[in-house]
Amino acid sequence: MKKRLPLNLSLGRCRWIAVIASSGFFLLDAQQVMAQQMPHPPRMIPDKTFSVTAGTTFTYDSNVFRLSPLVNPVALTGQPRRADQIIITSATLGFNKTYSLQRFEVTGTLVDNRYMNFDFLDFLGKNYNAAWHWYATPYLHGRLTSRHSEALNNFANLSGFVNGTNRNLRTIDNYHFDGVLELNRAWHLIGGLDHSVMKNSRITIQDFNNKISSVEGGIRYVSSSGGSLTYKVRSGRGEFINRPEPLADVLFDTRFDEMEHELRMRWPITVKTSIEGRIGYLDRKHAHFSQRNFAGFVGDLNISWMPTSKLQLTGGWSRQLSNFQTAPFAFQNSIFERFSSSYIATNRFSIAPTWQITEKTALRVRYDYVLSDFHGAVVPLPTENRSDQMHSGLVALDWRPLNTLYLSAAFHRDHRSSNHRGFDFDSTAGSVSATLNF
Repeated sequence: MKKRLPLNLSLGRCRWIAVIASSGFFLLDAQQVMAQQMPHPPRMIPDKTFSVTAGTTFTYDSNVFRLSPLVNPVALTGQPRRADQIIITSATLGFNKTYSLQRFEVTGTLVDNRYMNFDFLDFLGKNYNAAWHWYATPYLHGRLTSRHSEALNNFANLSGFVNGTNRNLRTIDNYHFDGVLELNRAWHLIGGLDHSVMKNSRITIQDFNNKISSVEGGIRYVSSSGGSLTYKVRSGRGEFINRPEPLADVLFDTRFDEMEHELRMRWPITVKTSIEGRIGYLDRKHAHFSQRNFAGFVGDLNISWMPTSKLQLTGGWSRQLSNFQTAPFAFQNSIFERFSSSYIATNRFSIAPTWQITEKTALRVRYDYVLSDFHGAVVPLPTENRSDQMHSGLVALDWRPLNTLYLSAAFHRDHRSSNHRGFDFDSTAGSVSATLNF
C-alpha cells in the first residue's frame, strides 16, 4: 500500500504546503491491527459461486489520534478525552467462477465506521477486489486485477503535523496485469504492468495526490521440490496530481522516476518449514529537486515453522524505503520538535505464534518491533535526525462454533518512543467481533 500524507499551512502571502508525501510508509499500530479483526471477506470455496459475509466489530481505543502525553487533547480535538468506542459493520458479496481454463473472482464490501465521541470521523467505506486468472495456453498464463479501497489515514503517521486530528480519507485504486511464459518446467519468463492512483479527501492536501505507472519483467527458476528463485526489475514513473509546476520554496516536485531490482526466493525446506525472502535495491529520482532523491537496499525475510500439527510459528524482518517529505512550519505547535526529512528507512522485526487449541478454537499472538529513521533533511536544524522505536503486541482468541459463524476477541498494545519531543505515544485497544459467512 502507497501513502502520501501531506498538509497545508498558510503564512502571510505564502502558502506553505506541507508535510508528508509518504510512498508505502507503514506503521503497525492498533488502528490497523483492529481493522484486521473486522468481518472477513467471503472464504472462496472452489465449488461455491456466490458467498455472503456480514459482521460487526466493537473496538475500544484509548488513544485514537496517537497523541503524546505532552499534548493537551483539548487544543487539538476540542475534547478532553483521547479514547473512543468504534463500531465497524460490514457486508461483503463474493463471486468465484471457473470457465474452462479461466477463473474469475470478485468481492465487494461496504464498511460502516461509527465513532461514539469523535463522530466527525464517521465514514462509509466502499471497497472491491476483482481478478481474472487467465490462461491462453497451459504454458502462458497470468492475472488481471483491479482493487479499490477507502480508509482513514493512519493517525500514527500524522501525529505532530497540521491537520493530524482531522478526518482524512485515503482512496487507492490499483490496476495490475502480469503474465508468465513457461519455457519449460524449470524456467519461466515473467512480466507485468501496474498503475496506482492515490487520493486524499481533504482539499488542503490535494497537491500530494499522486499516480504511478510501472512496467516490470524478469526470469524465474522453479525447482522440482516447489521452491523458486526470481529476478525482476521494475521501472516506474510517478506524478503528483494537481501540481502543474514544482514548488521551489519547499522543494516539492511534480514527478519522479523509480528503478528497483529484486531477487526473490521461496524455499520449502521441509514439510513443516519454509522460507521466503527478498532483497532489492530501490532508486528514486525526482525531476527537479535532487535533494529529495533517495536510494538503498530493501527486502524481507519470513520463516514459517510448524513443530506440531497444532502449533505454527512465523517470524520475519523487512526493510523499506519510503517518501516522507517535510516542509518548514508544518508542525502543530511548539510541543513538537522540528525536523526535516525527504524519506524514511523502516526496519521491522516480528514474531507470531498461532496455537490451534481445538478444531474450532485458536490463539494468536504477535509482537512487532519497528525502527524508523528519517533521512534526507533539506532544512538545517540544530537537532539530529528523527528516529522512532515502536513496540506492538497483539493477543487474539478466535472461535468458530459453526462453519458459518466466526467469533474473535483481541487485545492490542502500542508504545512508540522518539528522540524528538512530542512524537511518543501509548495506546491500548480491545475488540470483539462476530462474522457470518454464507
